Amino acid sequence: MINNKRSFESVLFFGRENCKYSNKIKEYLNQNSKTLIYLESKERNKKIDIRKIKNKKFDFIFCFRSYFILKKKLINQSKYGAINFHPGPPNFRGIGAVNFAIYKNSKFYGSTAHYMDHKIDNGKIIDVVKFKLSNKDNIEKILGKTHQIMFSQAIRVIKNCLKNKKYYYSKFKKIKFRWSKKLYTTKDLEKLYEISVVKNKSNLDRIIKATYTKNFKPFLKIKNRKYFLINND
Repeated sequence: MINNKRSFESVLFFGRENCKYSNKIKEYLNQNSKTLIYLESKERNKKIDIRKIKNKKFDFIFCFRSYFILKKKLINQSKYGAINFHPGPPNFRGIGAVNFAIYKNSKFYGSTAHYMDHKIDNGKIIDVVKFKLSNKDNIEKILGKTHQIMFSQAIRVIKNCLKNKKYYYSKFKKIKFRWSKKLYTTKDLEKLYEISVVKNKSNLDRIIKATYTKNFKPFLKIKNRKYFLINND
């Protein structure tokens, strides 16, 4: 039951399977939308089941940790725009943002809220949250903090859209953040994970720190066969 005087007529929300923050956002949107359609993903390259959304119109489309790639036709089904929450600051576009931020010894990380267009991480930026990184931070710690601030950012952005569906339109000129020209791809990330010629221990340490997690590990490739690095500590 919707108690707010202000509410969305219809919302399409893309979230991540087994993500507590996606579930919390879904709950909030359900409380503030007359109609909510929720679609979740758990892996890359999964196609959207368009049967539920074909020819439908939505006030907004929101994406949070979603693997789905939205085509222009779907984005145009939103009356006031499609908003994505990117797990990284504007200077790290595309896939593996956290990995490249660590590898490049970035002093800051964060999350970016932006309107979506037909290109990846390219639409108008409406909100950026940053936090400092330290040498002790690893991938899991950084992502944990990123998803937490992304959730707070998402609720704040959605609340502003509830107040005024065109809330961010008048703020475009005031927002100074711009996307970097570099778009990191799957190929870039694969290249980072592959340990080829390492000139010194310092560079090897950077690669390991930027890639080593419980589920993903850097590797050597010999005759098209991958040999993954195992930490025995």
